[in-house]
Amino acid sequence: KMMLDGIYKALQSIILLAVVGILVGVWIDAGVVPSMIYYGLKILSPKIFLVAVVLICSITSLATGTSWGTMASMGVAFLGISYGMGLNPAITVGAVLSGAYFGDKMSPLSDTTNLAPAMAGTDVMTHVKFMMLPTGITYAICLIIFLVFGFTGVSGNADMSQAAELGEAIKGIFNVNPLLMLP
Repeated sequence: KMMLDGIYKALQSIILLAVVGILVGVWIDAGVVPSMIYYGLKILSPKIFLVAVVLICSITSLATGTSWGTMASMGVAFLGISYGMGLNPAITVGAVLSGAYFGDKMSPLSDTTNLAPAMAGTDVMTHVKFMMLPTGITYAICLIIFLVFGFTGVSGNADMSQAAELGEAIKGIFNVNPLLMLP
């Protein structure tokens, strides 16, 4: 009975992972993630790439309330862009995680942001209000660090010819269309 109770408690997370996996699979097959990579290679500059990753992942996670969904969709796209630009993938993953977790932590739609105040006996907005200062300071420090990485070249040596080749290969395999950015 205890094993079944444990499985039952974890079932919500397991279902969430399955749904996120299905979403990412559909987005890749439909060309959404390849379109994000293609246009990201065209638009983003290597100097501001890491800061853009943090900001875009933050907005996505704030809007959806899921860090896992953000990492599985936007993270995959940004990792593809970083490989295309010849940037360090480990630092890119750090930027994705920083943005995704910030958005998830501050989103009133997030399960953890709702669970914590419910267990503490307060409301969600009070909980978010008290998280703003420490989370905001940490977020600002992360943005500064990723900006420094971008401008000092710590993130890698950008090779835009490699990015152009990758973009053309993606366009040859997938249906690349600006409308695919809507999801």
